Order: sequence, then C-alpha cells, then structure tokens
Amino acid sequence: MPSKKLRSKGRGAVQGKLRLEVDRGAVQEKRRLEIDRGAVQEKRRLEGRPRKAEARLPPIEGPKLHQFVDFDGDLEFVQLLTDPESDASAHVFEVVIAAKTYALKIFKYYDAEEANDALWGSQRDRAPIDQLDYYLDPFYNECRAYGRLVDTKLNGEVAVQCYGYLILPFRFQAKLEEEFGVNGWDQPSDLPLRAIVKDFIPEDTTWSPRVVGKILKDLKRMREHEIYAMDIKPENYKEGLLVDFSISLTKPHFIFEIKPQHQVRGYKNQDLIAFDVMIREQRVKTRRRAFPNMETKKKLRSYAKRVVEDDDDDEDM
Repeated sequence: MPSKKLRSKGRGAVQGKLRLEVDRGAVQEKRRLEIDRGAVQEKRRLEGRPRKAEARLPPIEGPKLHQFVDFDGDLEFVQLLTDPESDASAHVFEVVIAAKTYALKIFKYYDAEEANDALWGSQRDRAPIDQLDYYLDPFYNECRAYGRLVDTKLNGEVAVQCYGYLILPFRFQAKLEEEFGVNGWDQPSDLPLRAIVKDFIPEDTTWSPRVVGKILKDLKRMREHEIYAMDIKPENYKEGLLVDFSISLTKPHFIFEIKPQHQVRGYKNQDLIAFDVMIREQRVKTRRRAFPNMETKKKLRSYAKRVVEDDDDDEDM
C-alpha cells in the first residue's frame, strides 16, 4: 500500500494538472468573451444601432490598441502580399475599406500551451499562465506595441501608421480560401479572424545614409518607451518605417521579470545589434552604428548568441 507521503504527492500532481487545465480553460473563455463583445458591436454597427465604446486590446495591464472605426461591414480584398504557403504568424493583404486603401494584417491563432511548455521550473511558477496569450500571441504583441506608439504619439513616425484592430465577420474566411488559397488559421471553430489595419506602402526601403540615420534614431526612441521589436531586418521596413511587431516585447512584460538578467540585457540590445548587421549587409556607406566600437560589437554579438543558446537550453529543460 502506498505511503501517506506518496499518496500526498500523487494528489498534488493531480491537483496541479487539474489547475493547469482550469487555467487553460479560463484563457479560452476570456478570449471567447472578448471576441463575442467585438461580434456584438459589429452586429450593432450593421444594424445601424449605437455602439458602446469599443474595447481596447489586450485586456491586461499595459498599453492597448483601439478598434478600427471606419469599417462599415464590407471590404474589398485587392491582393495577397505574402506567400500563401508561408508558416508565418499572419498574412497581409491590400484591401479597400470605405474607398481607402490599407494593408490588412490577419493573424493566425496562437497556442498558449506551447509557450507554457517552453517555460521551466520556477519560470512557470512566476509566469501569468492564464494570460500567456495576451503577452505572446503575435496579434496581441502588435496591439501592445502599437498601443504604446499611439500613446506616445509615435504612430506613423517610427513605424507604419496603424489605424486599430479589426474583428473580421466570418463570411470573409471562405472568401480568403477561395480567392487566395489561404487557410490554416489555427483558430477554434467558433472564433472569427483578428486583424490590424495599417497604411498600405507598396515601395520597399531605398537604403541611404539619411534613411539609416532615421532608423537608428527611431529604434532608440522606441527603446526609450520600452518597445523592443526583436525582428529588425530589411524586409520588415517600408520606406524607412518598421512594419512588423509580431514578436515584439513591450513593457510591462512578464518575460523581463522571470528571465535571468543577462538574457534580459540581451533582449534589450537585440534590435541595435540587428541594426548594425542590417546596414552592413545592405552595404550602406555610413559611419552610423548602434555600437561604433568594433570590439564592443563583437562582444555583444557573442553575447547575443549566448542568450539564444541559453533560451534553447531553457526549452530543453
């Protein structure tokens, strides 16, 4: 017969598993309620009834993004701007809404359980398990980053102008598959697609010393407001403006609290290190550098590599 100690441990494991399942259910229920509110507002809009004030997302502490207000229930999809077979977190379309052209970034759903599995030991104990979606889902990452840019009046200055988020009516999903061959949104069956509306900029960046200087200044301004894009590369710029915050970290963020300080420093320096690499690869003739001292930069690059390796080690534990 098992000892009292073993029986107690067994009960603890079962209770822990049940608690985790309850937490995951709470996450899904919160997300469903949040989308349901958007659907009710959309129904009121289409019926011509007055709406309540739009909710800003995500519904947690920190910056939040407003809802796009110029949607009258209809939009025209002009073209798909991304690879339909891409496994990226979103697809981008050129669209026309109320006679104006925009870029519409439609996001796949995020698996919070995967993020939970990547945490280990004390990190999992300190992470807000019931709120992982709101901190790590690419849709919410962009909502948080753009929410901070709007609050600090940097929207359209350092990154492409954002006009808010949009909950798409269900009827558009079949249209996307029929016309563009795009599916695989990884969503629960009862939840609609989520999107963010931005300026449509067709031209890529023309790399010059002036543009490079602006981008470096922009990165430092975002850094001052504790926005870390985490994915600085040429294809994420249009006419010198950043277009992607899907893996960004915007404070307050639990990751800065639970990770070792050397990793946190690596996260905060990653954009500037990537900037130096980017302008070297673009062969821009400029002395602009985030880290002018080559010896310092080598150390930082080695340091960043160690941070990535440490993250990989974390996931293995």
